[in-house]
Amino acid sequence: SVRNQYVATLCVNFGTIGYGMAIGWTSSSLPILQSDESPLPTGSIDDEQASWIGGSLCIGGLLGTILTGWSLEILGRKKTALTLAIPQILSIFSIMFAQNFYYLTASRFLSGYGGGGVMVVIPIFIAEISEDRIRGQLSSAMVFSCNIGVLTTFIFGHFLTYSQITWGLLPVPIIYFIGTLFLPETPAFLMKKNLIEQSENALRFYRTKRRNSFDSIQFKEELMKLQTGFKETKEDFSGPQVTLSDFGTKHAAKSFTIGLALIALNQFCGIFAMMNYTASIFAESGSNLSPTICAIIVGFIGLLGSYCSAVLVDRSGRKVLLSLSAGGTCLGLAIFGGYAYVKYLQYDIESFRWIPLTSFSFTIFISSWGVMTLPFVVISEILPQKIKSLVTTILMTFLWIFSFIAIKYLSLLFMVFGMHGTMFLFSTCSLLGMIFILLFLPETKGKNFDEIRKIFEK
Repeated sequence: SVRNQYVATLCVNFGTIGYGMAIGWTSSSLPILQSDESPLPTGSIDDEQASWIGGSLCIGGLLGTILTGWSLEILGRKKTALTLAIPQILSIFSIMFAQNFYYLTASRFLSGYGGGGVMVVIPIFIAEISEDRIRGQLSSAMVFSCNIGVLTTFIFGHFLTYSQITWGLLPVPIIYFIGTLFLPETPAFLMKKNLIEQSENALRFYRTKRRNSFDSIQFKEELMKLQTGFKETKEDFSGPQVTLSDFGTKHAAKSFTIGLALIALNQFCGIFAMMNYTASIFAESGSNLSPTICAIIVGFIGLLGSYCSAVLVDRSGRKVLLSLSAGGTCLGLAIFGGYAYVKYLQYDIESFRWIPLTSFSFTIFISSWGVMTLPFVVISEILPQKIKSLVTTILMTFLWIFSFIAIKYLSLLFMVFGMHGTMFLFSTCSLLGMIFILLFLPETKGKNFDEIRKIFEK
C-alpha cells in the first residue's frame, strides 16, 4: 500500500506551502507597503527597498541551502526538516511586529532560509521513501504545494487586510512541524548509518506493512536493493566518506551538468521572479482587470499546471513534459512581449487588453508542467547516492544565486529593456533550455536508482 507515502508527502509539504505563502506575500503586500497607506510607522518604502525585500528571500535561501545540506548527513532528513519550521515561524512574527523596512528584510531572509532548506530536504526525503512507480508523482507534489501557498496568499491579498494576511500565514508552519514530527526517518538514511533494523522498520511503515505480516517478494527485493545499493557505492555505513574522485565519475559529471542547466532554466525563464511581482506586472501591463484579481487567476492556473505535472509525470515521462513546458513557456513569454512592445510603440491596444492575462496565465500553466516542477524531481533521481546530499546542496546554492539575480534586478531589466525586452529575454532562455533538454536529458521514468546509474555510466 502507498497510503503512508502519500501521508508523509502531505505532511512534509506543509513546509513548501509555507514557503509558497512567503513568495505570494511579496506580490500581495508590496503595493500596500509602497502606498501612502503603508502600515509601517516609518511610512511607505521606495523601489530600492522593495527590491531588497524581494532579494533578501534569496540570500536567506542561499544560507538555508548550505546549512541544510550540511545537517542532512549530521541530523538526518527528518530532524533537518523539523528545524526548518523555526525560521518560517520567526519570519511571520517579524512581519507582525515590523517597525520599519529592516524588519521586513529580516522576515524575508528568514522565509528564504526556511524555503531554501525545504527545497533541499523535501526532494531527498520523498525520493528516499517512495516506490519507483509513484516517485515522480510524489516529488511533483512539492511545487504543487508551493503553488497552493502562492494562490492562498494571493486570495488573502484581495480579501484581507495587511495584518490579517500575516495572521493567516502562522498556522501552516505549525502544522508542518507537528505532522513531520510523527514520521520515521527515511530507510535510506538509516541504512547509511548502519541502523539496519530501524531501516527495515521505516521501510515497513512507508510500504504500510505490519511487523508480523507476510513480506511480499517485492518488499524483500526492495530491502535487499537498499542494502546492496550502498555497498556497491562503497559507502561506509558509519557515514559516507566523500572524496574528490567521487565527483570525477561520468555519472557525477553528467548529472551535475544536467542539474545545473535545469536549475538555470528554472530561474532564467523568469517565472519565479515575476511571481513575486505579479500584481505590479499586471498593473503596468494595462490589463482591464484589477491586479489582485489577475494575480489570483494566475495563481490558480499555476496550481492547475502543477497538478497536471503530478498526474502526467509518471505516465508521459520527465523529458517529454520538460521539453513541452520549456517550448510553451518560450511561446507564452514571446506573446506577452509582443503585446508589451505594441503598447510601448503607443498603438491602440484597447481591444487587446485580454492578452496580458491570457498569455501570462498560459505561461504559468505550461511552465508548471515541467520547467518549474520537474528539475527538482530529476535532480533527486539522477545524482549518485554517495554525493547526492552534497551535490543537491551545491545545485540549490546555484538556484538561490540565480534567483537573487533574477528577482533583485527584474525591475532594472524593466527599466533598461522595457517589459517587452525583458519578456523576449526570458523567452530566449526558455528556448535554449528546450534545446538542451532534447539533446542531453535521459528519460528516468519508472527506473530505480541502479538503472539510472547505469545509464549515466555508459
